[in-house]
Amino acid sequence: MIKIPSHKNVEWQEDKQVEFIGNYLTEHGITNIELEYIEENRPNIIAKIPGNKTGSSLLLNGHTDTIPPYNMVIPPYSPEVKDGYIKGRGSVDMKGSLAAMISAMVIIAENDIELKGDLIFAGVIDQEQQSLGSVKLIEDKIEADYAIVGEPTDLRICHAHKGMEWYKIVIKGQSAHGSTPEKGQNTIYHGARIAAEIEKLNFKLMDREDSFVSPPTINVGVISGGDDPNIVPNITILEVDRRYTPEESRQSIYEEIDRLLAKVNSTYPGYITEVITMEDRVCPLKNIPLTGINKNKLTDSLQNSLRRFSDRDNGLTYFRGWSDAALFANKLKIPSLVFGPGLPEKCHSGDESLKIEDFNYSSKNLFKCNRRYLLLNC
Repeated sequence: MIKIPSHKNVEWQEDKQVEFIGNYLTEHGITNIELEYIEENRPNIIAKIPGNKTGSSLLLNGHTDTIPPYNMVIPPYSPEVKDGYIKGRGSVDMKGSLAAMISAMVIIAENDIELKGDLIFAGVIDQEQQSLGSVKLIEDKIEADYAIVGEPTDLRICHAHKGMEWYKIVIKGQSAHGSTPEKGQNTIYHGARIAAEIEKLNFKLMDREDSFVSPPTINVGVISGGDDPNIVPNITILEVDRRYTPEESRQSIYEEIDRLLAKVNSTYPGYITEVITMEDRVCPLKNIPLTGINKNKLTDSLQNSLRRFSDRDNGLTYFRGWSDAALFANKLKIPSLVFGPGLPEKCHSGDESLKIEDFNYSSKNLFKCNRRYLLLNC
């Protein structure tokens, strides 16, 4: 799976990855498979092992896309197993978890294990962009009693996470010749002032201790402006990532940045600033928080299997990133957990790598959890 690039910059996007998954499932006896093309070369794949309808159903959800190999210091698509790790783009985020889910399903299918409830695998497109794959599942009202979303959690059971908002700060000033910079209003300088204030704000946010999902954060990820060294730039744009807790709201975080900009602009008058939500880069259903679930049959089953097959803490905790679990929980009211192999800090990293032992643990835990939850329905 790692050998197959599946990101936004390849012509086939997720198509070849989904073709591989579909062929593998079919070869191993899982034939209840549906492909649904959301866009050209971009299909969701839904596979099901039907139960006898006397118990609850479980959805295993994972995304088939990755980010491009922007900063890789290892070969991104020539996976190598070395020192107990498999290396390559997507090994952690999240082809390792996809493989664990598929392996668990294949074990159940090949051993003709009768399930009380349906076991559903959904490999979805676009999570690294707008989550259009899971949005389609929401629109189609996919039916499941519980869900596991396989983001890398280092095998911790995560029942909550923060929301995510992306916005642009557009700064407008006055152009001038580079030899007379005093005649203009340099928007790169003003952008730097705003970025410095945002950094201070992040330190304040991270001092908060009033949320069960860790403190909120804010990050300037992109700054762009200017055309030539001999021109005072009159437009600069900052792109900002704001992670917010369930105790906050989208309205409150926009009020927060408005106050920050008003403060900077009052000290350096003459600039015009505008905050614009990056609607074309985020989920159309909004990247809302996952607010947590109470203990239930699924959490008990996963905790029991984790206790048996790994040395990880099996208590419920929070996920540092954002996941499609928030969509299933908020939009369809499906109690959802985030669980998968891999260190979260290795996501999108230059040396992305997954510990083979953790992949094996994940496969065993998902199989035992599925078997216990869907077969014994306890």
